[in-house]
This record gives sequence, C-alpha cells and structure tokens, in this order.
Amino acid sequence: MKWYYYSLLLLASETFGKPVEHPNILCITCEDISPRLGCFGDPVAKTPNLDKFSESAIRFTRMFTTVGVSAPSRAALITGMYPTTIGANYMRNFARPESMPEGIPPYQVVLPTGVKCYTEYLRAAGYYCTNNAKTDYQFAPPLTAWDEQGKDAHWKNAPKGMPFFSIFNLNVTHESQVWVRTDKPLVVSPDQIQIPPYYPDDEVVRHDMAVMYSNIYEMDRQFQVLVDELKAAGKWENTIIIWFSDNGGPLPREKRAIYESGMLVPFMIRFPDGYHAGDEDSRMCMFPDIPATILSLAGVCPPESMQGEAFLGKYANTTPRQYVYGARNRMDEQVDKQGAVRDGRYRYVRNYNPERPNYNPNAYRLQMPMMRRMVELLQRDSLEAAQMRWFSAPRGEEEFYDVENDPYEMHNLIGDARYQADVDRMRKEFDRWVEEECPRWKQTELENQEMMWPGAEQPELRKPICVETKKGITLESEDEGVSFAYQINGEGFSKEHWFLYTGPIQLKRKEKLTAIAVRAGMKDSEKIEFIKE
Repeated sequence: MKWYYYSLLLLASETFGKPVEHPNILCITCEDISPRLGCFGDPVAKTPNLDKFSESAIRFTRMFTTVGVSAPSRAALITGMYPTTIGANYMRNFARPESMPEGIPPYQVVLPTGVKCYTEYLRAAGYYCTNNAKTDYQFAPPLTAWDEQGKDAHWKNAPKGMPFFSIFNLNVTHESQVWVRTDKPLVVSPDQIQIPPYYPDDEVVRHDMAVMYSNIYEMDRQFQVLVDELKAAGKWENTIIIWFSDNGGPLPREKRAIYESGMLVPFMIRFPDGYHAGDEDSRMCMFPDIPATILSLAGVCPPESMQGEAFLGKYANTTPRQYVYGARNRMDEQVDKQGAVRDGRYRYVRNYNPERPNYNPNAYRLQMPMMRRMVELLQRDSLEAAQMRWFSAPRGEEEFYDVENDPYEMHNLIGDARYQADVDRMRKEFDRWVEEECPRWKQTELENQEMMWPGAEQPELRKPICVETKKGITLESEDEGVSFAYQINGEGFSKEHWFLYTGPIQLKRKEKLTAIAVRAGMKDSEKIEFIKE
C-alpha cells in the first residue's frame, strides 16, 4: 500500500499548508507519581536515568492533571478537553457493574460533535500513531484513533519515511503495585523517608512509602530501556521525547484527590536540538494543554473546539494560563463531588457534599496496607489532629490554601480576613469556569448517562455512504461527529491496519473499498464494500 501512503502525505501538505519536516514524537507515561524524583528536588528518590535525562530536557514544575485519578485524566489527555465538559469525570463509567453505584449500569462517554481523539489530526498530517498499551479513556478507542494499539504497538512498525507519534505506558508505579510489590527488595530505607503530616509516622506507612519509591526506581529503569532502544535505532537525534505521570501520587489523600498531592505531576520534554536543555519552566499548565501542545509541535494547528492551549511549538499560546482547574465526582462506588481552581499561589476548593469527610472507604484502595492501618488507628482513636482532618465530617463548603507557604494544604484559610480578596477572586473564577466551560457539571451521573446512552443502550451508527466523484470515492454519513476507517482490498498497511479517511479515495479498477463509520462511545456501523468498476 505504499502508493497510498505517498498520496496521504500529499493530502496532509495540502490540508495543513506548506510541507514541513514533522519530528518524531515519543511519549513515555508512567502512573501515579507526584514529583518524587531527584531532578525535581526529592532527596530520597533514586532516579538516575530521569535525572540524567533532565539535563537535556525542560522540567515543568507546574503541570496539573484535572483530578488525581486515571480515567478522567486520560480522557483529558486523548481529547484536549476538560472531563467535566465531555461527561468523563466519573471514575470510571466504563467499569465492572460491581464498581458502579446502584442504578447506574456501565456506559461509555460519547464525545460531543467536533471532539475527536487528537491522534486523528496527527494521522491526517501523515503521522504513524501507536499506543502501547493502556487507554482508559472512558470509551473504547475508535478504530481511527491509532494505527496500532496494544502490547505489540511500536514506532518501529512505521512505514519507512513516515514520522511517528508513539506512546508507551509504564505501569509499575500504579497504586496497586504498592501492595502487589510489597515483598520486593527496597532500594530506599524506610527510615530515610519524610512523612507528610497527614500520615501517622508508623512502620506500615514507612514501608508502603518505601515500596512506592522502589517502584519509581524500577520505572526509571524501564524508561531508560525505551530511550536506549530509540538511540540504538538512530532516532535519538530526530525525536522529541515527552515524559510525565498520568496523575499525582498513589497513596491515600493523593490518589483521587484534587489537592496538590493528587493533581501536581512531573513533566519533562526533550528536543533533539537541545532547546532550553536543563531549564525549569514554572508556567501553569494542565492536561488538556498536552494534546494541543503535541499537535503544535507536529506543526498541526489545534482545532478551535479543543479547550487545551498549546504551550510550546508553532501554535503556542503567547498568554500563559493564570489558572488550572480540578473536579471530581464519583470514585468507583463512592460519590464525593468537589471542584477546585488553582493559581500560582492559592487553591480554592468547593465541597458539594460537605456532610461527608474527604476520606471515602474505597474498596480498591483498602487493599493497601497503610490505608488499612490508618483506618485501624482511626477506629482506636489514635490519630493525631493533623491526620484526623482527612477523616473528619462535616467539613466546610469551601476551602482555601496558600500552597506556597502550606505545601501540604493543612490550614484552611477560608475565613481568614487577610485573604478575602483572593478568596473572592478565585471563587468567581471557579463559578466562571463551571458556567462557561463545564455545561454538564450540574447534571447527575444518571442524567449524563441518559444523554449519551438513552435507555442505557449504546447508540449504533448507520453505515457509511459511498459517493463516486471525479476526485475519487468520498464517504458520507447521516450521523453527526463520525470518522471513517477503511481498507483497500482487505488491508491498510497490513491486514490488521485501517486507514483514516481524510478525503476522496483513489481506487484502481476492480479494487475493493471496505469502510466503517466510528464515533467514540457509540457502536461502530456495519461494514460497507464498494468495488470500482
């Protein structure tokens, strides 16, 4: 199918302006770590490879996810949208029935018309896009999202001369690995660890934190394997490398939280030409900005519908963000609705269920020894005041923290007259964000589900319509918001691969076109076939 590849590149240059040399982009993500690396100032962490990498990269010290948990964060990462805007803020809606509240069956997010996986724009620009392997987008990835998706997906499979965009997801630092790897050798001493004030200084807590640091060390090793593979293939000098975590830390009051401990993540990017190598960037950035920035680095203009703002590349926004935003709703079987806004110094939090404590007895998290230990100490009335705050109810409807001077966010200043001007400013900004950017924030989850899956049934797309024109075969649909995947004579670049439809398709006589209509969250259409006479 090489002839088709070259026509695709031609189409890309016609679509996005003058032909440009698209850089390769390798994105390596890990799971559930706050900035606990040596290069981010952690004195305990052992991360020799990422520390070395940081010398040739830009370190972003204010990169925030939208909530300290995977699926909503990854919904933002694949769309460039706030999860609250697209109905993806529940953890998780595409889950086992036992992890869903009573009366809400599992469902997938149906992306609004005009919102697509950003990788479709990269594919349309001539990139070969691969993901290995985690998705967790709140919907099954459409056939058009990736050239390859799965444990064997790799940039090495890109056709010769075709730029690649590849993601590798490293799982070893995930929350679950704190208990799964509890008996693995430790690379840091539990006695060396600084315990946050909201944890009891206890041997169980110290052990779990040491396991966490040891998992980070293993992730650091796995990161270097991917880098060495790139160097061995001669791609190091023409590939942009991005590394970051999918949300904040894995521990209690970190995972699932919209405080600094759950939202702040380490983020680094390296340019082959050494651009700003070793620099620190303190601009406020957040996850919806990452897809916009990747498109910008690839020379592709982010679509107007995308809420994220590019912070690097050809289409970088020249006005830095003043605020980042956080929100959480349901976490598995537990419901606790909170929203937050953060500027360069302060965090404002609004609690919609103030009768509840911040702690929720999440069954999954209770597999962690330190979580069970904290509950045990709670029941024995053996927690200190600072540790009790997380468990205490009722709590205020609002919270306000001076993060610069109170990094653990232990002192709620909402009633302090010295801060009222900033409280009022950030309260108004949160209200503006909800009204202008988050139309579904006031809905219940059942209302959200009914909007996307009426009657709890997955909507099905109608078959594409083939139209033969002078320019070639065009694909149309009676449904809104669809993309088309197709093969010619039963293959794309391979039997398993499907091309993304971007414009009229040229067929030779007797060639067979097979096409499918897709849209995130909806059931794919039936296949259609067209044979050129």
